[in-house]
Amino acid sequence: MRTWNRALTSAALACACLTGSPADADLSAFVAAVGFDDEANLDGAPGFGLRWGKSSGLLGGETSLMIARPDREVATFGGTASEAATATAIFYEGRILLNIPLGEIKPFVGVGFGRIMILPGDLTKGAGADDKATLEALSDTETNSAFSYGGGVRYALNDRIDGRFDVRLYQVFSVTGALTDAAIDQIVDEAGVGELVPQQTEENTVTYSELSVGIVFRF
Repeated sequence: MRTWNRALTSAALACACLTGSPADADLSAFVAAVGFDDEANLDGAPGFGLRWGKSSGLLGGETSLMIARPDREVATFGGTASEAATATAIFYEGRILLNIPLGEIKPFVGVGFGRIMILPGDLTKGAGADDKATLEALSDTETNSAFSYGGGVRYALNDRIDGRFDVRLYQVFSVTGALTDAAIDQIVDEAGVGELVPQQTEENTVTYSELSVGIVFRF
């Protein structure tokens, strides 16, 4: 799975870089409103990120990195109650963009493929007694593949700077859920008790959303 993720991401970037587009390189900083699927047990949160590549030609490509800090409900000691805890979500992917030149305003659509990492604990705590909690949070890290699609518009503010607005959806593939289902199916088949075991995970894909606005610097 890891090999295929790298291959697909590299292919997306290579395809964009090998086009005959005259676009210069660009760097974009943005802020976003990030929405998470209810199944992920994560609240919506602001996100901050960077995009870089050659995204302004007719066919462009870019790499995107975004970080968000959503809250989630976690069980307290004994599992009798829950409390809010802050997680860290890291989005990283390569994208191919198709731009539609309409003068100063340029709509675009794009698809991407990458990874989303969820660090379930608060990693901003100090040293000492909190080291154990930090290590436990790192050990519970979830990393899943994601396919994204969306669009937006760019508006030329001057010869070097554009404003940019994006709407994007992420289809996140739960590798953990898929492996769990496969293991359960194998055990059930070997034991011959399929009719006695209820169906487990029905959906191994969740949907996240991103609504962002940023500034693009062309050079």
